[in-house]
Amino acid sequence: MDLPSQLLANPDALILDLVANSREAVLCRLHEQLAGCPGVKDAPAFLHSLRERAMLAPVCIAPDVALPHARTAAVNRVVLGVARLAAPGVGFDAEHPQVRLVFMVGTPQASVEDHLLAVAAITRLLQPEGRRAGLLAARTEAEFRALLARGSQR
Repeated sequence: MDLPSQLLANPDALILDLVANSREAVLCRLHEQLAGCPGVKDAPAFLHSLRERAMLAPVCIAPDVALPHARTAAVNRVVLGVARLAAPGVGFDAEHPQVRLVFMVGTPQASVEDHLLAVAAITRLLQPEGRRAGLLAARTEAEFRALLARGSQR
């Protein structure tokens, strides 16, 4: 199994049914969970990089999915945080008013290939018909993780 698939099967942080009222609240809460993982060496700089990247281009990859990501010196390996937001979700921008799934990725500045592979793995995870619906409907963390793991397999 490659690195992005391993991350999807076992993310560094996972929050189910996160209650938040803004994009910023979601980013801060998920970042807070990731900040303590061994791959993050400068948590404030990591959050700054995520915010900076989000200002450059949209981070939503589907009507209900956001993928805030950054290549940054603030991490020393690829890190992944996943959050499922409580219904009805949170607006990330005008075109995405009800985001429910958030995949936060940080990769080391020089790791362009790892960054692209991680983003591609998340995109592939969500492609099969019904996968997003399954993630949204999962009743337990174990069920949610099983769907992530199944999606990480090629």
